Amino acid sequence: MLTAKLSEISLLRDSIAAISEIIDETEIAIRSDGIRMVAADRAVVSVVDFFLSSSAFSEYKYERDMKIGLNLINFLKILKRATPNDTMDIKISDERFEIQLSGSSVRTFSLPVVDVSRSDLPPIEKLEFPSFFEINSEILNSGIDDADLIGDSVIVNVHPDKVILKSENESSMSQLELLPANGGLQNLSAKESVRSRYSLDYLKKIIKARKLSETAKISIGTDYPMKIVFESAGKARLGFILAPRVED
Repeated sequence: MLTAKLSEISLLRDSIAAISEIIDETEIAIRSDGIRMVAADRAVVSVVDFFLSSSAFSEYKYERDMKIGLNLINFLKILKRATPNDTMDIKISDERFEIQLSGSSVRTFSLPVVDVSRSDLPPIEKLEFPSFFEINSEILNSGIDDADLIGDSVIVNVHPDKVILKSENESSMSQLELLPANGGLQNLSAKESVRSRYSLDYLKKIIKARKLSETAKISIGTDYPMKIVFESAGKARLGFILAPRVED
């Protein structure tokens, strides 16, 4: 059993809004340090790793470790009903997931715990990335939108001194170049140049998590998965592993 109170409902709402673009049902783990969710989409192209710390809650009364299955689409519908001044109380048991929104009124919702078939997850903990950088989330969103005008994928080139996002087709091209001196790119670490192509369909969904953080932390390698993390310091962390698109 877990009973908890959350005042900053947007932390959870914005996270679930991004996650539910990729995953509709999943298992969540209730632990002493917070709530965690690790799941892959049905095509196993992307893995979501979400953690909401117990410190994000004003009250967090935890009894034991447990795992429950939850329909994220239905949960998000309830979260969207919260007003800016509401606080949310949740009560989680093996059978039910209860939500209470309290503000100028008190509204109570109850969701069933669902059975979730679990597929084997890729061994994401074994991934080793040769390059890393931080980018302003809105600049990244703009680069993804630019690339989407041209094609259905984007090539990410990371060099020791810059990062380039490029999309092209037979007749057109878009390119976003980022230099540390310009302020949109931070903490660039790359001993050698790496290059990988990724699906824009997935990136357009992942970038919706930018509401959590002004910066996105990105790790990649050549023809290698991308790890992209959005963090609200000390409260929430939402990470995605995105498989590369194999080039012909």
